[in-house]
Amino acid sequence: MNSAEPKVIHLRERDAEGALERLNRITGLRFARWPQSLAPLARKVAAEEAAGQELEAVERNVESA
Repeated sequence: MNSAEPKVIHLRERDAEGALERLNRITGLRFARWPQSLAPLARKVAAEEAAGQELEAVERNVESA
């Protein structure tokens, strides 16, 4: 494997049913289908919160000026 190639192999793309069975066994849960990642949602919420905090800081500076 070339060092420039990604080292992550998505097994669910190769064997979706087998990957789901292993996920269920490892987690002790019973997913009927592969769960959707919540990471993009968490990044979006964090970005929105940061933008809101920046807006509040700007508004405080304008009020105090």
